[in-house]
Amino acid sequence: MRLRQSLVLTAAVATAVAAVGLPATASAAAATTLYVDKSESAHCSDGGSGTLAQPFCSVGAAAAVVQPGQTVLIAPGSYFEDEVHLTRSGTPDQPITFLGGPITKDATAMPVLQPGAGPEGGSFVLSHVHDVVIRGLRHYAKTNPVVITDSSRITVDQNWFQSSHGTADVRISGASDHVTVSRSVFPDTYGVAVDPGVHDTLITANDLSRTRTAAVTVKDAPGTAVTDNTILYSCLESVLIDGASPGAVVENNVISADHPAATKNYPSWCDAAHRGEAEISVSAASTAGSTVDYNTVHPWADAVGYRWAGTAHRTAAALKAATGQGAHDTDVDVAFGEGSAWPFHTLDTADPATLAAVVDSADPAAPGTGTDLYGSKAVDDPAVAGTAPGGGGVRDRGAYEHTGLQGWLDLTDTPGPVPLTVKAVAQAHDSFGSPISYTFDFGDGTAPVVSTSPEVSHTYTTTGVHRVLVVISTAAGARVTPEPRFAVANAPGQLTADLTARQLDGGGLFEFAPTAESPWGGASTTVDFHDGNPPRTPQSNGTITYRFPQPGTYTVTMTAHDRVGHVVTTDKQVVVRYDTDHMALLPGERVQLVTRAGDTLMNTGANYTLGQWDTFDAMPLNGPSAPQAPARPSSLATTTTGDEYLRTFAVVDGRILSVDRNLGTTRSGGMGYVDRGFWFDWAEVTGAAGAGDLPGVTRVAAASIGNRTHVVALANGRVYEASGSHDSGTWSKWGDITAAVGLPGGVTSIAAGTTGNSLHVATLGADKHVRVADGNYDRGTWSAGDVTAAYGGPTGITQLAGATTPGSRFHVVVLANGVAYETTGDYAAGYWTGWGNISAASGLTGFSDVAAASTGNSLRLYGVYLGRVYNANGDYTRGQWSSWAEVTVPDAAGNTPPVGAIAAAGIG
Repeated sequence: MRLRQSLVLTAAVATAVAAVGLPATASAAAATTLYVDKSESAHCSDGGSGTLAQPFCSVGAAAAVVQPGQTVLIAPGSYFEDEVHLTRSGTPDQPITFLGGPITKDATAMPVLQPGAGPEGGSFVLSHVHDVVIRGLRHYAKTNPVVITDSSRITVDQNWFQSSHGTADVRISGASDHVTVSRSVFPDTYGVAVDPGVHDTLITANDLSRTRTAAVTVKDAPGTAVTDNTILYSCLESVLIDGASPGAVVENNVISADHPAATKNYPSWCDAAHRGEAEISVSAASTAGSTVDYNTVHPWADAVGYRWAGTAHRTAAALKAATGQGAHDTDVDVAFGEGSAWPFHTLDTADPATLAAVVDSADPAAPGTGTDLYGSKAVDDPAVAGTAPGGGGVRDRGAYEHTGLQGWLDLTDTPGPVPLTVKAVAQAHDSFGSPISYTFDFGDGTAPVVSTSPEVSHTYTTTGVHRVLVVISTAAGARVTPEPRFAVANAPGQLTADLTARQLDGGGLFEFAPTAESPWGGASTTVDFHDGNPPRTPQSNGTITYRFPQPGTYTVTMTAHDRVGHVVTTDKQVVVRYDTDHMALLPGERVQLVTRAGDTLMNTGANYTLGQWDTFDAMPLNGPSAPQAPARPSSLATTTTGDEYLRTFAVVDGRILSVDRNLGTTRSGGMGYVDRGFWFDWAEVTGAAGAGDLPGVTRVAAASIGNRTHVVALANGRVYEASGSHDSGTWSKWGDITAAVGLPGGVTSIAAGTTGNSLHVATLGADKHVRVADGNYDRGTWSAGDVTAAYGGPTGITQLAGATTPGSRFHVVVLANGVAYETTGDYAAGYWTGWGNISAASGLTGFSDVAAASTGNSLRLYGVYLGRVYNANGDYTRGQWSSWAEVTVPDAAGNTPPVGAIAAAGIG
């Protein structure tokens, strides 16, 4: 019975196997080929006739019209189809064939069937059909990729299966017969299931690894042959012959339950409780006429290799002694070679135990396709003596023949315009020393070229992406199909290039998108901004971002190159515009104002060099210490540092909070690149994470020496100081200036400024005297003097402000009865000037708050009058004050919120 089965099954497969590896060509079968190609160059239509010039877009459209003897040739690509239902049949002499590409290690030649929008998401459903071949496809599916029901003479050959859910990747059911599942890979799948009622099934030369169920499950299905398979690390049994399934043949398989080197980092899907206790199991009702032999079986260390009629047998010797089965079976932990790549487990290994157990040792009479998974015939390994009846030259066990043959394919001169001549260059290495031949298919419908030379040229006359394949064969029958290459034949033309630009913000930031196309391919671009830096290449998204340093008209040059050396250069004029916010931050004499408007902190700025004021904008709310902007601070202070940060401080509920803004050029910080104008998070200066707790803080002042900022705090009538830098993010602990210089207590207002390496702190005492404490950081000493006692001054002072100008001059501005006065300590000359009435000189009184800053040799004074901000400038080069002028600029919504407290800082 077994021999009769072998002859029938082998004959059923022979016709289907004849053309494995290369697609049908137009010259060989123009009238019998339907084409499916959804690539951009294909111009496909599901309403057409499926010609090479206008192929179908979907496999389902071809399945609906295919006739006996026709081949549906499916081009590489992804085809999203819920299920392909085939209701048409072929004949034994003229089967219907669905043909993709050869099975190779990276599967680039194989079209992919992917789930569509439906709930099933399978690939093929064959019901009540016969004489159908499905070859060379990669199946992704939600459930069972191939379902065969009540069908005959079906061949599923050289496919790649990957399913996410289901019960079997190939399920054969109903009254199906003579179904062959051959030379396919099943990585991490649900294996093959043969259901009750099916008979005469051949499962051969497949690689099934890490299946989530038994790799092969047969139940109530007589005459099933499971031969020449490599079955590794499956859950449950590797081969389960169950129910009443007599006449089974389980031969020539390489089976391993566990191989630590392979499963250490990539274990099987099941735990110990579900791994199965026998690799080959044949039920009592299936033993009649069944054969288990010529297998290499390596079970779990604590399990058994076999279960025969319900009885477990640990080894092949035990099985043979009890049943006569497994006479040629071996137990070897098969080592797969370095050339193996997931999911293929080839025997390119020099391990002596593996070679002795597997190579040239299969049963030549077992039913099968006559080739291994890649299409190689049995090749005698000259280094291994044949151990099977008949001597050497028989098939190796498992899905792969140890042929000694390796091959590669390269392609030159692509892409290019038609007519395009390319050279296909094959490389081969045959350690067995057999003569080699090459069969090239250039994928454009022309006949394959058979050559003894590894180099063949071909000219394309039609445009498109053409798949180039080579089958490398030896006279001994070895065969290898290297990964395909693709020839791109384009319409004639020239290298063309274009450059588009769009401005991303109001500060000169642009996005450029350079594009280039060439029929010769390899088009690349660079953009030169003529700023002294090398031309820039696009990012991975194809764009370049660039910030122009100031407004104006710029020339940008794009250069494009292609693969053959053509060059195109394009100049583009770019008009760069800056909004008021960014204009105020450009290099020049700049001032930043921080104000309180109701419960909101606002910021604006001026660029005196450019004559530009910014609008008022709300300051940021973010920060771990102050998730909302400080509400109604009792005091504000701000200063700028040598590395161009604006550092702002606010007293809220007895705490000092701070926030920094980058005023300089784009710079790198702890969070990467930071653009000019960027606000950082709020943080707390007081508290354990800062300079320490300071109960009773009511006012704050600030000034900077280089990159380091000194914060001066007024708490309970005493004056304290701490310092820190933006980059360090840390603060020194509070120092008591009152104690250091002997200032009287009861201080009500403070101001600060710096000259050289000295900090100057102006204080307003309870006695209304203005005193100045000087901290000389070169000497490490503090000193103090009473300005009011020495020079007199206005009465009714309520507030102090301070700023410094070149020449070591510290300006103290006071607000007395709504009038602004100023005196200057000239530390280079060693004296203080008398008091000057700025309000009288500039023409405005009645201020509620004042702030002072300096740029260049000018003192910039700001006063709040009836909720609006006014500015007067003291030019010490000319020796004159300007008139007061309103600088309250409406916000983005056109509003001018009434201003309360104000602080100012200058730079440049």
